Amino acid sequence: MVNKKKEELIEELKELRIQKEMTYQQIADETERIGCPVSLSTIKLVFSDKRNHNHDYNTILKPIADVLSPPNVDDDLDTKTLQTRLELKEEIIKQYQERLENKEKKHKDRELFYMNLIEHLQAEISFKNEQIKHHNEAMDRKDATLKDLYSRLLDKT
Repeated sequence: MVNKKKEELIEELKELRIQKEMTYQQIADETERIGCPVSLSTIKLVFSDKRNHNHDYNTILKPIADVLSPPNVDDDLDTKTLQTRLELKEEIIKQYQERLENKEKKHKDRELFYMNLIEHLQAEISFKNEQIKHHNEAMDRKDATLKDLYSRLLDKT
Protein backbone atom coordinates (compact mmCIF):
# COMPACT_ATOMS: atom_id res chain seq x y z
CA MET A 1 0.00 0.00 0.00
CA VAL A 2 2.87 2.37 0.80
CA ASN A 3 4.52 1.74 -2.57
CA LYS A 4 1.17 2.44 -4.27
CA LYS A 5 0.95 5.79 -2.47
CA LYS A 6 4.58 6.55 -3.32
CA GLU A 7 3.83 5.72 -6.95
CA GLU A 8 0.87 8.13 -6.93
CA LEU A 9 3.01 10.84 -5.34
CA ILE A 10 5.79 10.36 -7.90
CA GLU A 11 3.28 10.58 -10.77
CA GLU A 12 1.89 13.79 -9.31
CA LEU A 13 5.43 15.15 -8.87
CA LYS A 14 6.16 14.35 -12.52
CA GLU A 15 3.09 16.35 -13.55
CA LEU A 16 4.12 19.24 -11.30
CA ARG A 17 7.66 19.23 -12.71
CA ILE A 18 6.31 19.45 -16.24
CA GLN A 19 3.74 22.07 -15.27
CA LYS A 20 6.36 24.23 -13.53
CA GLU A 21 8.89 23.52 -16.31
CA MET A 22 11.66 22.68 -13.83
CA THR A 23 14.77 20.75 -14.83
CA TYR A 24 16.24 18.00 -12.68
CA GLN A 25 19.17 20.29 -11.94
CA GLN A 26 16.85 23.07 -10.76
CA ILE A 27 15.09 20.63 -8.45
CA ALA A 28 18.44 19.44 -7.08
CA ASP A 29 19.55 23.03 -6.52
CA GLU A 30 16.29 23.91 -4.75
CA THR A 31 16.43 20.87 -2.46
CA GLU A 32 19.90 21.97 -1.45
CA ARG A 33 18.69 25.54 -0.93
CA ILE A 34 15.90 24.40 1.43
CA GLY A 35 18.41 22.35 3.45
CA CYS A 36 17.40 18.84 2.34
CA PRO A 37 19.72 18.10 -0.58
CA VAL A 38 18.80 15.31 -2.99
CA SER A 39 21.43 14.40 -5.57
CA LEU A 40 20.82 14.94 -9.26
CA SER A 41 21.20 11.22 -9.98
CA THR A 42 18.61 10.36 -7.31
CA ILE A 43 16.19 12.92 -8.73
CA LYS A 44 16.67 11.42 -12.20
CA LEU A 45 15.99 7.98 -10.74
CA VAL A 46 12.80 9.18 -9.01
CA PHE A 47 11.48 10.64 -12.27
CA SER A 48 12.64 7.75 -14.46
CA ASP A 49 10.25 5.20 -15.91
CA LYS A 50 11.97 2.27 -14.18
CA ARG A 51 9.01 2.05 -11.74
CA ASN A 52 11.17 1.75 -8.66
CA HIS A 53 9.02 3.43 -6.03
CA ASN A 54 10.98 2.29 -2.99
CA HIS A 55 12.45 5.74 -2.34
CA ASP A 56 12.64 6.98 1.23
CA TYR A 57 9.88 9.48 1.84
CA ASN A 58 11.59 11.76 4.36
CA THR A 59 15.00 12.09 2.69
CA ILE A 60 14.08 11.90 -1.01
CA LEU A 61 10.41 12.35 -1.88
CA LYS A 62 9.49 14.99 0.71
CA PRO A 63 12.27 17.45 -0.28
CA ILE A 64 11.35 17.06 -3.97
CA ALA A 65 7.67 17.58 -3.14
CA ASP A 66 8.54 20.62 -1.03
CA VAL A 67 10.37 22.13 -4.01
CA LEU A 68 7.64 21.35 -6.54
CA SER A 69 4.69 22.00 -4.26
CA PRO A 70 5.50 24.50 -1.54
CA PRO A 71 2.80 24.72 1.14
CA ASN A 72 1.75 28.29 0.30
CA VAL A 73 0.65 27.51 -3.28
CA ASP A 74 -3.02 26.54 -3.61
CA ASP A 75 -3.77 25.22 -7.08
CA ASP A 76 -5.51 21.92 -7.75
CA LEU A 77 -2.44 19.82 -8.58
CA ASP A 78 -0.54 21.11 -5.56
CA THR A 79 -3.51 20.36 -3.31
CA LYS A 80 -3.79 16.86 -4.75
CA THR A 81 -0.07 16.31 -4.22
CA LEU A 82 -0.30 17.48 -0.63
CA GLN A 83 -3.28 15.17 -0.07
CA THR A 84 -1.34 12.21 -1.48
CA ARG A 85 1.60 13.07 0.74
CA LEU A 86 -0.73 13.18 3.74
CA GLU A 87 -2.27 9.81 2.80
CA LEU A 88 1.21 8.34 2.41
CA LYS A 89 2.21 9.60 5.85
CA GLU A 90 -1.03 8.23 7.33
CA GLU A 91 -0.38 4.85 5.71
CA ILE A 92 3.15 4.80 7.12
CA ILE A 93 1.80 5.67 10.58
CA LYS A 94 -0.79 2.90 10.25
CA GLN A 95 1.93 0.39 9.37
CA TYR A 96 4.03 1.52 12.33
CA GLN A 97 1.01 1.15 14.63
CA GLU A 98 0.39 -2.38 13.31
CA ARG A 99 4.06 -3.23 13.86
CA LEU A 100 3.88 -1.86 17.39
CA GLU A 101 0.71 -3.83 18.14
CA ASN A 102 2.33 -7.01 16.80
CA LYS A 103 5.42 -6.41 18.92
CA GLU A 104 3.28 -5.75 22.00
CA LYS A 105 1.29 -8.94 21.38
CA LYS A 106 4.52 -10.94 20.95
CA HIS A 107 5.85 -9.35 24.15
CA LYS A 108 2.68 -10.26 26.06
CA ASP A 109 2.76 -13.80 24.66
CA ARG A 110 6.43 -14.14 25.62
CA GLU A 111 5.71 -12.73 29.10
CA LEU A 112 2.83 -15.21 29.57
CA PHE A 113 5.09 -18.06 28.41
CA TYR A 114 7.78 -17.13 30.92
CA MET A 115 5.24 -16.63 33.74
CA ASN A 116 3.86 -20.12 33.04
CA LEU A 117 7.39 -21.50 32.89
CA ILE A 118 8.25 -19.87 36.24
CA GLU A 119 5.06 -21.26 37.76
CA HIS A 120 5.91 -24.73 36.44
CA LEU A 121 9.49 -24.53 37.72
CA GLN A 122 8.30 -23.34 41.13
CA ALA A 123 5.93 -26.32 41.33
CA GLU A 124 8.77 -28.60 40.31
CA ILE A 125 11.03 -27.07 42.98
CA SER A 126 8.31 -27.60 45.60
CA PHE A 127 7.94 -31.22 44.50
CA LYS A 128 11.72 -31.76 44.63
CA ASN A 129 11.86 -30.11 48.09
CA GLU A 130 9.20 -32.55 49.29
CA GLN A 131 11.18 -35.45 47.84
CA ILE A 132 14.35 -34.23 49.56
CA LYS A 133 12.46 -33.81 52.83
CA HIS A 134 11.11 -37.37 52.63
CA HIS A 135 14.52 -38.68 51.62
CA ASN A 136 16.18 -36.89 54.56
CA GLU A 137 13.54 -38.27 56.93
CA ALA A 138 14.17 -41.77 55.58
CA MET A 139 17.93 -41.28 56.01
CA ASP A 140 17.35 -40.07 59.58
CA ARG A 141 15.26 -43.19 60.30
CA LYS A 142 17.92 -45.37 58.72
CA ASP A 143 20.65 -43.67 60.77
CA ALA A 144 18.57 -44.11 63.95
CA THR A 145 17.98 -47.78 63.12
CA LEU A 146 21.70 -48.35 62.47
CA LYS A 147 22.60 -46.54 65.65
CA ASP A 148 20.11 -48.70 67.57
CA LEU A 149 21.48 -51.88 65.95
CA TYR A 150 25.09 -50.92 66.75
CA SER A 151 24.23 -50.14 70.33
CA ARG A 152 22.41 -53.49 70.70
CA LEU A 153 25.26 -55.28 69.06
CA LEU A 154 27.77 -53.61 71.36
CA ASP A 155 25.60 -54.35 74.40
CA LYS A 156 25.57 -58.08 73.55
CA THR A 157 29.27 -58.33 73.44
